[in-house]
Amino acid sequence: MPLRIGSIRPYDDEEVIHISHSQETTTLQTGDVVETFDHVFEWDDDCVPLDVCESWRNTGDSLCDFALRQTFSDPSASVGKDLLRTLQQTVTEGEAHLDAVQEFLNEVQLPPPTGILASEAEVALAQEFFLDNSIQIMQALLHYSLAGGFASPRIVRTLEAVSYLVPHVRRNNNNTPTPTMADILACISKASSDRTLSRLLETFQFVLDVMGCSTPLTPSHCSAEIEVSEDTKNRISYMLPEGEGWRSAVRVRLLHGVARWRAEERWRAGGIEQGVPISQEDLAATLASFSTIPIWCLHRLGLPPPPAQASAYLALWRHVGYYLGISPKILLRYFGSTQTADKFLATAALHLFSDSFPSSHTRSSGSTLFRGPTLPILVAVSKRAPLNTSLEYNIALTAHLLGPSLSARLALPHTSLSARLRIHAFLLAQRIPHHFARWYPRGAWREKRRAVLREGMVRTVLWNLGLRRTAFRPRTAVQDGVSTGGDGGSGSGGELAPGVSEAENVRLDPARSRELTRMWAEMWKELVVVCVAACGLAGVFGYVGLRHIILALS
Repeated sequence: MPLRIGSIRPYDDEEVIHISHSQETTTLQTGDVVETFDHVFEWDDDCVPLDVCESWRNTGDSLCDFALRQTFSDPSASVGKDLLRTLQQTVTEGEAHLDAVQEFLNEVQLPPPTGILASEAEVALAQEFFLDNSIQIMQALLHYSLAGGFASPRIVRTLEAVSYLVPHVRRNNNNTPTPTMADILACISKASSDRTLSRLLETFQFVLDVMGCSTPLTPSHCSAEIEVSEDTKNRISYMLPEGEGWRSAVRVRLLHGVARWRAEERWRAGGIEQGVPISQEDLAATLASFSTIPIWCLHRLGLPPPPAQASAYLALWRHVGYYLGISPKILLRYFGSTQTADKFLATAALHLFSDSFPSSHTRSSGSTLFRGPTLPILVAVSKRAPLNTSLEYNIALTAHLLGPSLSARLALPHTSLSARLRIHAFLLAQRIPHHFARWYPRGAWREKRRAVLREGMVRTVLWNLGLRRTAFRPRTAVQDGVSTGGDGGSGSGGELAPGVSEAENVRLDPARSRELTRMWAEMWKELVVVCVAACGLAGVFGYVGLRHIILALS
């Protein structure tokens, strides 16, 4: 069933205009009811015209790019470096001709302007909303935003240029037969999947950082214990200059700059002219995929959030978007409210997915799956602790969240009925604590759940990263790697530089882990006991009521 976006005037089904390509939007008029990728909305001034998106495609992040080029001689010189710290140290050491670096640091040291800056109340509400729906939100980010949204042709070309989330494969023969599913899976080695999983985990660390979940961590050479941050009075401080969330956002912005530099060099060497990689269009669409898609998925899962929570969640991501280098004009115009953000994402996604792959690659199911990150991502998270879900299960869940139209666009293979039943049973089970927290009057239970999830998610990510907290340092490029057998590519690449694991190593206190496990068990025991007691009382009252009715009728 299509998801309705925003307020729509009364209409008949015959009036709906089905759009499958961005060129078809040029003839739309205000008030037209449009359906695209299983989303129905009314075309108005909040929708992004094609010509506006095209103008964004030629605009990157010049301030960040100039700063990086002034600091490093080439992209490979940045490998393994903490980019933010390197820029700060370079300025501190007083090296000459660093006006671009100083200008960049001056900008990111300022709070966002009015209209973009999130308020204390918005941050507090957004954090509570994230924790209360963290399972569904992280699920949406993985299966929709990353596995689905990053599969648009424009983004895929950039991912291929920097070998991010997709195995790097040379394609010299345009007459190569369309690959089958077995061919695609054969190209995804264990080493490639491990690298993809590591990048996904780093993305999740970024999300947890900007949501204020990250806790003070102890370097491996220290003996202090990890404690939950108690900075609850000033909830926005972590997303202001020198805060933990601020550092992660600026580091990711700089990492995007290095990736843009690498992609431009690769495209230039290949004589390819495709606009600017990681352009303002790409950045804004990525921000929408992190801020708006989780809200869409909650609606699809039957858990629609209250408007105030959705608005606060968007406000926090709008704040983050400023430090990611997205134009303030875009943030103010298209991320000012959930209604405009919904329209932006619906139309921007259409423009991104309408940009076809080069003609040498057909739009067959095999080539679409082969080039995009969808299958590499789903393979990377399959048969992994703690859920150990199968690839078929993950494909079925992705198809369910994307909807039939976008699933068909990405050529996702059909899954068995048993796999689809399993995902629905799993999604139903996920709703139990959500509904329990809504109706259970004891607020301490809800706060305990938030506390355990807040710290537990961070610990899980760090554990799976190999007890490493990433500073989002650039990895080796494809040409920097050494070819390894069975990796399905011309070179491995995407590796951590020597010494990075040691520099980013953290220590997790085992006693605190046991304490969190105990708190989690207590929370579930209380849920089960209360539910059983409530069902028992309902049964008793039902039995007594039924007896009274029978006696009254006899």
